[in-house]
Amino acid sequence: MSAQKSAEERAGAEPGRDSLRAHPRFLRVWAGQASGAVGDQLLPVALSLYILHRGGGAGEVGLVLGGRAVSLVVCLLAGGVLADRMRRTRILFAADLFRAGILLLAALVLPVVPLAALPLLTTLTGAGEALSRPAARSLVPTLLPDSLLERGNALVAGAHRSSAVLGALSGVSLVALVGVRPALFLASLVFALGALTVLRVPDRAPAPAAGQDRRSVLAEAAYGLRAVRGQPWAMAVMATVCLHLFAGSATALTLLPVVSRQHFGGDVAYGVVLSAMAIGALPALALAGRWRPRLPGTVSMLILTLYGLVPLSLAAPFPLPWVIVCFALGGFVVELYFVYWATALQRAFPSDALGKVFALDQLSAYALLPLGYALVGPMVSTAGTTGTLVGGGLVVVASSLLCLAVPGVARLGAQPEKDSSAVAPEAPLPAGSPGA
Repeated sequence: MSAQKSAEERAGAEPGRDSLRAHPRFLRVWAGQASGAVGDQLLPVALSLYILHRGGGAGEVGLVLGGRAVSLVVCLLAGGVLADRMRRTRILFAADLFRAGILLLAALVLPVVPLAALPLLTTLTGAGEALSRPAARSLVPTLLPDSLLERGNALVAGAHRSSAVLGALSGVSLVALVGVRPALFLASLVFALGALTVLRVPDRAPAPAAGQDRRSVLAEAAYGLRAVRGQPWAMAVMATVCLHLFAGSATALTLLPVVSRQHFGGDVAYGVVLSAMAIGALPALALAGRWRPRLPGTVSMLILTLYGLVPLSLAAPFPLPWVIVCFALGGFVVELYFVYWATALQRAFPSDALGKVFALDQLSAYALLPLGYALVGPMVSTAGTTGTLVGGGLVVVASSLLCLAVPGVARLGAQPEKDSSAVAPEAPLPAGSPGA
């Protein structure tokens, strides 16, 4: 009973209330992250259309999208280390305020900025995102009790997806009606609102593990690496998602605005298809928040094979209604997987390593993404648009199925439930050991 009480107090909840509404600190952080998600989606949409309007092509779009990916790869681990050393709400505030300032400056000077310099804009905003991601995700289990983690993660992902719909449609609409500069002003405003939302949320810096002094930055990073290496199932899933982004997302997102102009009538189709992916995720979040499958990893990897339809739908291309359906299905399977995956990491790793684990998760996912964006243009020149998209879809399907062969993936590291008549082990596994 005392453990349950302390968990409720730590999460800032009213004791006895098994509801997210009883955790106001979590809801404030959630609202701030939802605001920032609008800006995260609005910026790449607006810049991609701006490049096409200025006469650029798939290569230039890929470089702009790749700028964000490069920044994430370079800065995520630093963000994870900071998330385990500082107050996480301060990191979120600083990251949102930084992005707001960068976008405001970009909106003011955009008329004199050449296309070749636009990747710098996405690189700088990506740095702010890299700092905020580990802090936001490792903050969730400090604000909610264990029984509400699935619901909390589902609500966070739902806010991101709902905001992505608004961001995509706002980006397309603003660029079409009044130009890219108002879109950048709006993105700056939503980041500023996100910063204000978390400004007064009470929070404490994570304490070092018992008996350990605060480590150096390099030692902290090495500690996070050792924690992940001790969980082979986690490494396998991270590698699989890395291939998905490299082969599936990079090709589909780079070629979608090009295919939309060539086959679907223009920029409006681009925004509609992106919004369909975000909308398709919402029923998955409702499902994942309440359904706890016995083998969450098996469910996740099998449904992620359907993400291959995202690039494949553009290869023919399918008629626009079918492309919309495929992207919506892609959003559904990604978010169903994400809720189970984030919850598994929050339960499997200690608090003083969690920020670094989430940073390594994101770092591994984006490790090959800059290369993927950079290769789209040359691949289209060599294999054609159809060949590039078909190859990306096949890599997604094959890697998802191969991941299931790794021990521990089926349960995402969770121990199988033991029968009450079974003999208890002599001693519990130490925290952070493989399979713990």
